[in-house]
Amino acid sequence: MSFVVLKTYSAPQGVRNNARRGIELNEKVGNKCATQVGKVRAQQLAKGEGLSFDTVKRMYSYLSRAAEDYDESDTTACGTISYLLWGGKAGLAWARNVLREEGVSLYETAKK
Repeated sequence: MSFVVLKTYSAPQGVRNNARRGIELNEKVGNKCATQVGKVRAQQLAKGEGLSFDTVKRMYSYLSRAAEDYDESDTTACGTISYLLWGGKAGLAWARNVLREEGVSLYETAKK
């Protein structure tokens, strides 16, 4: 019997901190922001869990599209909270770097 070991990626501290901040802000507004997927992603990031390559691609795709909804000065806006739950600006930069290192087209990934 053989096993396949899949590579995982650990988000840096800035990404983890953004996810924690998003969780805190969401709790302050009654946990009304974000989908269940976004809330689970935040928990994974905050705990420093290893993420699959597909998850990193989804992070890049979401954060690329949602950047326009992020307003650092409005900490009660669901767009801001959701963006932080997915790792915020640090998450976008990290995911972009992972994808570049793996040779993935950023343009195609952001469109999905």
